[in-house]
Amino acid sequence: MADTANSGKIGADWTTDQVAVVVANYFLMLERERQGEPIVKAELYRQLSSEVGRSTKSIEWKLRNVSAVLEEIGIPWLPGLLPAHNYQDALVEAVGSQVVLHPQLLTDPAASKPRFTDAGMLVLVDPPAFSNSDRDERTEALRRLVRRYDPAERDEFNRSLGRAGERMIVEFERLRLRRVGRDDLAAKVRWVSDLDGDHLGYDVRSFEPDGEERLMEVKTTNGHARTRFWLSANQCEVAASNPDTYRVRRIYHFRNGAQMFDVKPPLEAGLLMKADKYVVVPR
Repeated sequence: MADTANSGKIGADWTTDQVAVVVANYFLMLERERQGEPIVKAELYRQLSSEVGRSTKSIEWKLRNVSAVLEEIGIPWLPGLLPAHNYQDALVEAVGSQVVLHPQLLTDPAASKPRFTDAGMLVLVDPPAFSNSDRDERTEALRRLVRRYDPAERDEFNRSLGRAGERMIVEFERLRLRRVGRDDLAAKVRWVSDLDGDHLGYDVRSFEPDGEERLMEVKTTNGHARTRFWLSANQCEVAASNPDTYRVRRIYHFRNGAQMFDVKPPLEAGLLMKADKYVVVPR
């Protein structure tokens, strides 16, 4: 994919070497940020502008492209560098090479900690529009990278991320109910998966202000709103058996200003559901 937009040089594509330099510096900044070091991005823009011969505006845009690829594979991006899409395959491949050199970013404990601790800062938004006719418009290079570092699989087995999301929802639900004067219901919000086990098909039991029960299965990711996630057969069965009270609560961008949305049964109406694994019994 040609990438002349915002290039700083009209009509001149970025070279593979230029892209590699910018991506490598992004990952160095990412490591420093994870270690708590202050990051002066404007200084880096000037340094890279001189090194690769591009404008500082162009450098910033390319760094935001890196954020967009990280979003696809569920790695939190650098604050202040919001994902910008429409990038070339060379950038995707450069990001993949840097992930190989920085594998700790895939399991970084910091990725399980939101950038804020007040559940009142969580935002509940409308779910993204899903369609059975949706096509994967990502390039083959990006599809390969996502398959290699499947965020759905990592999220499913990242227990610290899952628990952090569930804890935040418990706090959010209690705060939500207290704000409408239902302290009695707030006291009854229960972290089911923590206190009773994860076999019930949902993680949190909460309520609406009128007392109606809510059974919430919480799914947390550092990826975007449409990052894949897994649902077990048990979760799907519990959802189907409780169509009025069950909700899948999806938290996304957990490390980058978390937002969330709810999906209610029938789940197939709001989610594109595909079989991913089968239980196989020898005959």
